[in-house]
Amino acid sequence: MNDLLITDARLIDPEEPDERRGWLAVADGRIVAHGAGAAEGQTAKRLIHADGKCLAPGIVDLGVKVGEPGERHKESFGT
Repeated sequence: MNDLLITDARLIDPEEPDERRGWLAVADGRIVAHGAGAAEGQTAKRLIHADGKCLAPGIVDLGVKVGEPGERHKESFGT
């Protein structure tokens, strides 16, 4: 049994040219299965129905500035 099952999500994979509606299963903190359409035969302790919301891998914006506005020399993640 999976720990988490997310259904009816717009699955976005940066490696693919288009997105698709589907599901994603997580166990022990890792993606263990995914597929298009309904999650037939999949069970989980927790179920999230995404209602067509986007589901994508962590997307990092490398252009983000973490410092105080106008104070680049004071940049830190604490601020």
